Amino acid sequence: MTDGNGKGKILTISSETEFIKSVEKVLKPRFQVLFASTEEEGLTKARLERPDAIVLGYLEPRGSSFRLHNRLRSGWITKHIPLVVVDLHIKSSPHRTWTRDEALQMDAEEYITISADGTQSISRAIESAGLIDAIGSRLKSKANLLKEAILDPEIFCVTWEQIPGRGAFEIQQETVIENVNHAAKGGMVHAISVTDNPGGNPALSTEMLCAQIKKTNMEPLVHLASRDKNRNEIESMLYGLAAEGVRNILVLTGDYPSKDAFEGMPKPVFDIDPVNVLRLVKIMNRGLEHQVMGKSITLAPTEFFAGVCVSPFKKLEAEVITQYAKLKKKIVAGADFIITQVGYDIRKVHELLQWLKLKGFDVPVLANIYILPYGVAKAMNANRIPGCVVTDKLVQDIALEREEKDKGKSARLLRAAKQYAMARGIGCSGAHIGGHGITYEMVEYIVKKGDELSRNWRDLIMEFQYPQENGFYFFEEDDVKGLNRETPSPRIEKMPVPISYRFSRLAHVIMFNEKIWYFKLVQRFLNFIDRKPKLKKIFGYLEHLAKTALFGCMNCGDCALFDAAYLCPMTQCPKQQRNGPCGGSYGGWCEVFPGERKCIWVRAYHRLKAFGEEGKIEEHIVPPCNWALFETPSWLNFYLGRDHTAKRLGIKAP
Repeated sequence: MTDGNGKGKILTISSETEFIKSVEKVLKPRFQVLFASTEEEGLTKARLERPDAIVLGYLEPRGSSFRLHNRLRSGWITKHIPLVVVDLHIKSSPHRTWTRDEALQMDAEEYITISADGTQSISRAIESAGLIDAIGSRLKSKANLLKEAILDPEIFCVTWEQIPGRGAFEIQQETVIENVNHAAKGGMVHAISVTDNPGGNPALSTEMLCAQIKKTNMEPLVHLASRDKNRNEIESMLYGLAAEGVRNILVLTGDYPSKDAFEGMPKPVFDIDPVNVLRLVKIMNRGLEHQVMGKSITLAPTEFFAGVCVSPFKKLEAEVITQYAKLKKKIVAGADFIITQVGYDIRKVHELLQWLKLKGFDVPVLANIYILPYGVAKAMNANRIPGCVVTDKLVQDIALEREEKDKGKSARLLRAAKQYAMARGIGCSGAHIGGHGITYEMVEYIVKKGDELSRNWRDLIMEFQYPQENGFYFFEEDDVKGLNRETPSPRIEKMPVPISYRFSRLAHVIMFNEKIWYFKLVQRFLNFIDRKPKLKKIFGYLEHLAKTALFGCMNCGDCALFDAAYLCPMTQCPKQQRNGPCGGSYGGWCEVFPGERKCIWVRAYHRLKAFGEEGKIEEHIVPPCNWALFETPSWLNFYLGRDHTAKRLGIKAP
């Protein structure tokens, strides 16, 4: 943690006054320095202050320093705090040192011994022994290397995706750990990314695996999907990750649950969407405040670095615009970086960078580079892996590559290297490399070859023109460069607006306009009904009957119809997305019901666009449903200031 001036916080623990003063003199120009003179005081301050590093000197009585060292190293809060042990030898105090056995048990990287023979001051001896360098080295060992790589414009960050399978002791899990060890030794990968129940199938827990990866000195990137977890479980999981020093997360909606689970398909959760998970993370990073026995308690801040996913590869105008609308909400909510979905149209990746520039968002982007074999290409082309876009032309190209002696392996790797080169050339901050059966040697080839090709990346652009037929682009094409101009494309997509939507808009103006003159009168009447249990029950029954007939209402009590153009995201969206679409739609169809149901956010876009209001989709963040209101009349909750819309508008009960 740092103070208000951005200085690192160093806790110095020693019972030697002269030592403490000398350390202060050396460190104070660069750090905020705290002090403790006893074992218990040192432990208490380490737990409460959570310093960036601890300098541990000699403590009376002898043996206290060694005991405190062990307590700090094994402590739940303190185990990840960098520690520098200083064994100071002074002729005037020959016995106030660590014993030889204690010194031998120290980690060599955290232990320094200093001799002050009287010819120089203790502070000069401490400075000469390199205490500042030792602290810097320990701080660096605890730095978030992924965060540093993504945010450093001189580094092109590389993450490598691993897919753990089902089971605890399967070969696939062993392969993941072997890949992690190879990456740690190779030095070209900045983080290992671990998927969270990919395809909606149960698999080895991503958070447990990432905690193990952290122990290999490799930076993990945890995928966190909201499909299987409610908001309590997500918050609990984040606490566990923070305690293990795992700080990088990729916040996702998640694929819809697979039928291949115990005794059939599990119940989807989707209690909280990525936008609201990001809000939670942002609050946790500041220090989450909650109530205990009527008192306000602020938790210790976390240090999460949160990324999100977006699919710029959508075909329809409505899909593209709503993807970007939701991305805007994610950025406002606290997204630190972006990883694209799988796609092979370089104009679409460039489009994302152009959109960020247009909106004034300085958020780094990692291009998703999936090494694509023929079988997976066919599956993606047929939309059997939702969100991934592979065109007919690309499938044909890969089919021809299969005729080579190596079955197209070298061509696949070269394609990935070219994607890497172009991503670097157009201004991405890194590459997210994935694929089944990928070895570290393959990743190394992609990085080295990609760096080589990046010098002439413009020559590769035309190789990656895989547009979808009649596909929409946010920006007009630059015919010369093969990428995008800064001019947005005309939006000509239109769909007929149903009478029910026009009726809903009229009803809203008449019944739910807080600015209309008779709103207070209606509010008082509904307040009367709310206080009469029998009347409230009858009112709720009639309301639910009407809303079920019109909107398929589930009676959640915290209605989001106003936010989705009078389409209920709780019943009409299988993933209950209240802030915009997931990444799984295909040609406008819902990921879960392709060819049967249109994505509700595609429909909402067309409804709003007919009245010039499509920008409303990105206007405000919709909180997750408050289930305390479940099966209560939503009209009463609106008028009496209980639901999220009333709170946003400032409506209060009379």
